[in-house]
Amino acid sequence: MDRRHAVAAAALAALLVLLGAPALARAESFVRVLTQKASVRTGPGGDYRSIYTAGRGEVLQVVERGTRGYWFKVELEDGSSGWIFGEEVAPFEVDDGEPGLGTRMWRGFRKAVLGPTPVPYASVGLAFSAGVIGNEGLFLFRPSWLFDPYFALEAFGGESPRGQETLYLAGLGMTLRLAPGAALGPYVHAGAGLSHFSPKEDAFAIDPRTLYAASVGGGLEVTIRLRLTLRFDFRNWTIFDQNEASNAQEYSGGMVIFF
Repeated sequence: MDRRHAVAAAALAALLVLLGAPALARAESFVRVLTQKASVRTGPGGDYRSIYTAGRGEVLQVVERGTRGYWFKVELEDGSSGWIFGEEVAPFEVDDGEPGLGTRMWRGFRKAVLGPTPVPYASVGLAFSAGVIGNEGLFLFRPSWLFDPYFALEAFGGESPRGQETLYLAGLGMTLRLAPGAALGPYVHAGAGLSHFSPKEDAFAIDPRTLYAASVGGGLEVTIRLRLTLRFDFRNWTIFDQNEASNAQEYSGGMVIFF
């Protein structure tokens, strides 16, 4: 009888531990940035490279407390992590209960699919896109020079093969990234350049012509594991000169390589 009681007591204790574990795990630690800007670094020290700059009031989840100095290891929105100096933040805890299904699914997707974006420490980007413009095929190469994680000077060049002529596009523009540290990074863009229509050899009735080209729009960069960044663009193009003007929408997707 005593042995059976001991086994039952041990089983009950294990069950209580399992039932109690989720409740204990519900309390999560966070830090809120107190200074105007705070760097998130690759290690717990000022000599480590900065991978993200958090703004005043931004809240980051704490993953670990540093063993040397007053540093917190925090998780960024893209699933990567880094260290932030404790003098620049205020720690606090939140007990928000069991996360909902949508929250659990998003966390699982983020950890399994998304990766850290290279934008915060990149200086050059090379984008290759394919899609449609005005229901015609489009192929574009878009090199860019990143002044900082937010602003980039972006060139474009490519072609749109058509039935009796080929449209060539080339020019320059500015890109503003709205969330440069995020794995899902939206951006806006405006550019201008030239468009040249070159008739095919058997299109004798069409003359070559060169017009101006202006584009306004935006898109989304998605960084997945292995630091592969996918890019999706939507832009409105206006092709014009003093005698004619036309609009066409671009829908394209491709890949970006950052250096």
